[in-house]
Amino acid sequence: MNIRILLNNASSLASTNTGVFSRLGLGGLAHCIFGLAGLVGFASITAADGPAGGFGEGGGAAVYSAAANEVTEFKGTLKDARGNLITVTREDGTDCLVMFPDEITGMNFVANALPAYLRRGMPIRFATVLGPTGMPLRPIDKIEVYSPLPPKAVPHSQMSRFTPGVQSAERKKPVRGAPLSGKVDVVGNLMMLTPQGGLAVQAGATPVQTMVSPDAKIEIRLNNLTLAQPGDAVSVSGFYQPPDDTKVKASRITITTDRVYGEEQPKPVRAQRGKRATAAEKKPDEAPAAIEAAEAGNAKEPGLAPNL
Repeated sequence: MNIRILLNNASSLASTNTGVFSRLGLGGLAHCIFGLAGLVGFASITAADGPAGGFGEGGGAAVYSAAANEVTEFKGTLKDARGNLITVTREDGTDCLVMFPDEITGMNFVANALPAYLRRGMPIRFATVLGPTGMPLRPIDKIEVYSPLPPKAVPHSQMSRFTPGVQSAERKKPVRGAPLSGKVDVVGNLMMLTPQGGLAVQAGATPVQTMVSPDAKIEIRLNNLTLAQPGDAVSVSGFYQPPDDTKVKASRITITTDRVYGEEQPKPVRAQRGKRATAAEKKPDEAPAAIEAAEAGNAKEPGLAPNL
């Protein structure tokens, strides 16, 4: 299975990523000054044209005056992160300060993984088609592994994607006494995935069993930087206050990587007597632990930012 993983976690948009870049050697006074300068720039935009609540205060999607703000879209690589700001090096080599979107679902980290990455209890969701008897008619070809979000953090239009259960994707009212049929969205916790492709999910109060296509994709969407690392590709859409296009209020941020989670780790070379194993030899695949910590709400720092 070629699996793409997408995770969602609400807490990180308001979290402070203090010290998470110490491993990069990018901290220090110069960086702090740079970050403060960016905040001052953002503050001037907010005072002039920003919506009520200002940046990073959990308001709705930002709305800006076309005369006062310009739309921007660019790609680059992730360089640094601090609080609710990230530094992105654009393709032209310019560093830009980018503030998180107001809506948590506007920032996504996307990675690839293999079936070995999956763990019992992981929250997953998928679409399928049920027959007249309520049984799936065909194998599913896509699964998303996600982290649950607090209901208040989820836009109403996306609430069904985070609510455990089996719901009609066609928004049809169920017929009383009749099993749900047609296209449905299933949201729940992974109970079992067999080598033959058998999938069992507890979707709220409803147990669901179906089959997974051999070439199915699984996507996890992170709305924080838990698994992100410097050098990851970044795509940004947002607004800036002319003439400075290096300070951007994002409406959408997408971070991708070519790392594959769940790959079999190479066996560590046995340390010679009297020598310690290197950090690389000791470091396990950290992604499943990050998901579990995201659910618990107290993740440590396997990547760029803590998952609070």
